Amino acid sequence: MSLLCYNKGCGQRFDPGNNLDDACTFHPGVPVFHDALKGWSCCKRRTTDFSDFLSITGCSKGPHNSEKPAEAVRPEVKTSGERKEIGEELKPRGDPYIIQAPKPLEQIHRPRSCYSGPESNGEVCKHHPGVPVFHEG
Repeated sequence: MSLLCYNKGCGQRFDPGNNLDDACTFHPGVPVFHDALKGWSCCKRRTTDFSDFLSITGCSKGPHNSEKPAEAVRPEVKTSGERKEIGEELKPRGDPYIIQAPKPLEQIHRPRSCYSGPESNGEVCKHHPGVPVFHEG
């Protein structure tokens, strides 16, 4: 009858009658996942691929272990069980934004110039003598 070895990184089947002191190669440490690197706390080798992480050979030797490790204790999630209604305290405070319609063209203040509509296109400009000058920079 063969049993499954529960040492970390081993996972082989073994015969309990033929379990030598150096039959199992395993990791005594815990798995470490930091950023994109995966490895064991007992070894220096790190990899980015999960299948490579699973294939890292153990760094310690010892007998196979047929005892399943105890599951990690999970903290209890506490809920009150009651649902609170959303009340006045969660409504937005302050004045709502008031968006005004754009002003008509007649109300927009424009500086005095020579252009006062299409009828002034034929007149000579009195306020801007010369040619337009554009300075770069």
